[in-house]
Parts: sequence; C-alpha cells; structure tokens
Amino acid sequence: MENDPVEDHADVRILPPLLFLGSIALGVLLQLALPLRFAESSGLRVPLGLAVLALGLAEGAWALVTMSRTHQDPDPRKPSPELIPGGPFRYSRNPMYAGMTLIQTGVGISLGNLWILLLLVPTLFILQRGVIEKEEAYLERKFGDSYARYCASVRRWL
Repeated sequence: MENDPVEDHADVRILPPLLFLGSIALGVLLQLALPLRFAESSGLRVPLGLAVLALGLAEGAWALVTMSRTHQDPDPRKPSPELIPGGPFRYSRNPMYAGMTLIQTGVGISLGNLWILLLLVPTLFILQRGVIEKEEAYLERKFGDSYARYCASVRRWL
C-alpha cells in the first residue's frame, strides 16, 4: 500500500504528555479548592509513590531509547517507518502511555492527592479514544497483517 506522505501519520490531535501533565495540574488545582487527601499518617505513602513514579520514568525512558535506536519519533503525529517489536514494545503496545500512567499514579500517591488519581479515569478515556484508537487505525492501514500479528501477540497495556 503506497502512502501519501501528508497522510502518513495517525490523526492524533492530543499530545499524550500534555494530556497527563494537564490532568496532574488540574488535580493540584482541585486539591487547592476542594482537598481530597488519603493516607495522611502512612509513612509508606511517599516512598511508595516515588517508587511508582520511578518505575513510570524508567518504562518511558526505555521506550524512548528503543524508539531512538530505530529512528522513530515518539510524537504520534509523525510517521511510523516500521513496527518496533523489541524493547518494552514486546510486552506492551503502549509502554510510554503505561509509563505516563504510572507517573501520574506515583505523583498522586506521593502527594496524597486523590484528585490526581481520580483524574486518571477521564485521562485514560481521552487517551484511548483520542490517541490509541487513532494510532491503531493508522498502524493497521500502514502495516496490515504484520500489525495484526503484533496485536495478537502483544497486549495493548501490560
């Protein structure tokens, strides 16, 4: 299938890092207006949150390094020259989004901010509908059976 270079990209209009940063920022603002805290007295909250945050950063970094080695741009609005079946992409079709989810979770836990955690629900819904479904449609059009086999062998998230 020959692709017009102008059309060789997913029809994504939302940048996932900005979506997650916006969700965290909204959670902080909501916390100032209407506090929703949890685990106030737990000495484990901050270390647990930081561990989850670090895991998210590590997963995202691993995915970025893997993409860099294959000369792919992490921006979902740019063309994907090939499928990446290695690195974290052999375990998850969306390791960067899983990493961003862990980062937001870790921030929410560390700060004891329930808003940040609750906002993951609409954030992930928007991510699924506004990014992942569009990326998957693009990759299916571009790579056909190769992408279908990849989807059959690798889960969307974990």
